Amino acid sequence: MIIFATGISGSGRLEYLREVCDILGNAEIFEVGEKMFEKSRQLGIEIPEGKILDMDIFALNYLRAMTFEELLKERNKYVGTRGIDLIISTHTCFRWKKHLLPAFNFHYLNSLQPDLYVTLLDNAHHVKARLERGKWRGRLSLKDILVWRDEEMFITQLLAEYQKKPFYIISRNEPPQLLADIINKVEKPRVEGRPPETLKVYLSYPITHVVRIPEFFKTKEQIKETLRKAGLIVFDPITIEEADLIEKARQAESEGIDYVEFEFEGETFRIPVSEVKEAIDDILDQIVARDYKLIDQSDAIIVYYPVETVSPGVLNEINYGFTHNKDVYAIFPHKVSPFLKYYTTGIFKSPEEVIEYLRSINAIPS
Repeated sequence: MIIFATGISGSGRLEYLREVCDILGNAEIFEVGEKMFEKSRQLGIEIPEGKILDMDIFALNYLRAMTFEELLKERNKYVGTRGIDLIISTHTCFRWKKHLLPAFNFHYLNSLQPDLYVTLLDNAHHVKARLERGKWRGRLSLKDILVWRDEEMFITQLLAEYQKKPFYIISRNEPPQLLADIINKVEKPRVEGRPPETLKVYLSYPITHVVRIPEFFKTKEQIKETLRKAGLIVFDPITIEEADLIEKARQAESEGIDYVEFEFEGETFRIPVSEVKEAIDDILDQIVARDYKLIDQSDAIIVYYPVETVSPGVLNEINYGFTHNKDVYAIFPHKVSPFLKYYTTGIFKSPEEVIEYLRSINAIPS
């Protein structure tokens, strides 16, 4: 099976995909960037770190074409679902010097015919922290990263739709097992003409009203693990969490501090408050759009709604899912509103009840 996996620089894409390969077992990674540098060295051309995107566009396209020609020679090894899995790790575009550069070729995509398209996402401030360690240092603002991440995802989705293939967005902070399960339990059966072996579900829950209640999130994590142990593939929207930056920026500004500070991978990083404020609309709008995309790629929504306070986010997700042909299962221990009942497939008292029901209808294995 051939998986085309994209993600912007600094997203941690390659490290994540290597872990996925380890889980899959009989799998290989073709990292396009590494292969391009390897090919240039074979040709006796040394490209300094950080200079490849400054090359003449025709030379860059030729180098990429030669790299994909090598891959095409081996394509037959990866056709079907019973042999070696291939994950092509690459970009669809680069945001370099404030403009976009293409990073793919339609001819080679049509020749490769990937079975599945995936874009890996990470928190924009974590991406920025990684980029500040290398050739991208000082090149991209937080807003630039948010825009580039959205462009990468958008182009990858268009490619998938053009080839009529499935597309997923996957958070870098989800366990690699999640993508491995999508490949093994959903997409391989699809290619073989079989029904999927499990359900993909979006876990919906209130955030704003419970953000300062650690017990809520501890219980939410327990519910998520319970669902996963039952065999469900669970997408958790909070694995991309950038709204925190907005609150930190407001707090810093009120204290007369002109930067936001955060810890990442054992280091301390700072982002100017002005840079965060410039990106606020992008952060908030992308939260909504991304959550809807996660619902689109799910089979059902499981709502954990233990509070009686109205959550506009949860209610909109319920409505969106229900009216977009998704089953909606609510874990709701309080008196049920007729509106909640109308827009849900079933209401339960616990995750165990949901699991028992899904097993009774053969939606997941017993």
